[in-house]
Amino acid sequence: MSTVAVYLLCINLVLVLVSTTEEDLQKLLKRMESNERKMAKLEAEVSDLRLWKSNFETTMKGQIRQERLLLQQTGRESGVAFSAYLSASFGAASFGIRREMVYDKIECNVGNGYDNNTGTFRAPIKGTYSFTWTTCTSGTDKGEIGVELLINNQVHGSIWADSETIGDEECSTGVIVHTLNSGDVVFTRSHSSGSLRGSVRSDKFMRTTFSGWVLF
Repeated sequence: MSTVAVYLLCINLVLVLVSTTEEDLQKLLKRMESNERKMAKLEAEVSDLRLWKSNFETTMKGQIRQERLLLQQTGRESGVAFSAYLSASFGAASFGIRREMVYDKIECNVGNGYDNNTGTFRAPIKGTYSFTWTTCTSGTDKGEIGVELLINNQVHGSIWADSETIGDEECSTGVIVHTLNSGDVVFTRSHSSGSLRGSVRSDKFMRTTFSGWVLF
């Protein structure tokens, strides 16, 4: 092969290589441009997601604050509930009429509304409450006692326990639902009737109790 022919062959090879390199380079550039467009699209989507997340968190925080405020107003978050009972039995007649019952043993006092030194419940928050009280009685003759529930010194409920026969025991339970303002006072007391005899029972066999809780 002559020198000229070799020279021409080399030139052709170089041209082929250059052409191939340029073609690959164009393909590479196109792929880079495509990747850049995809990256820009992803960045835009990420930005939208961040904005949505921020708006969502702001909305949820507002809802949580409103729900927490509602729960606090209704007492369901802070909680208002109590239950107490007498630790021992005592004579009904010697106790006397219109005497406040002091349930000294506390089972539950969420919200600290009940005072076991006085037997009084003071509403920590405004709301509609349910109250229940049970009185048990017995006697060597028979037991008999009435117990009233008072709200702000006004009678709103009354029960009467009467064993009827010698050596018998009897319990009576009352339930009321009433709307209270914050600071309203609820307690129970012996009935104004003078027919009180036997014992007010509260022991391992039966308990004299007072309970209440906020409904809404």
